[in-house]
Amino acid sequence: MFELLLLIYLLPLVTIALLVFRLAVWLVRKAFRLVFCLAGKLLCLLGRLVVAAFVLVAGEKTFTRRYDKE
Repeated sequence: MFELLLLIYLLPLVTIALLVFRLAVWLVRKAFRLVFCLAGKLLCLLGRLVVAAFVLVAGEKTFTRRYDKE
């Protein structure tokens, strides 16, 4: 009789614990996907900014040269 009562008591607890664990794993996976997605977008944006800065610096040097008209 004791085993049956213990089983009736523990079965819902184990089920709830399993559902909470699955939710936690799902949240961690989503968080990692979000972090990797944001890191990729940030690196892409940073690369574009570096290229834009290089183009502005290199373009300004070529356009500020004054050629003597002789």
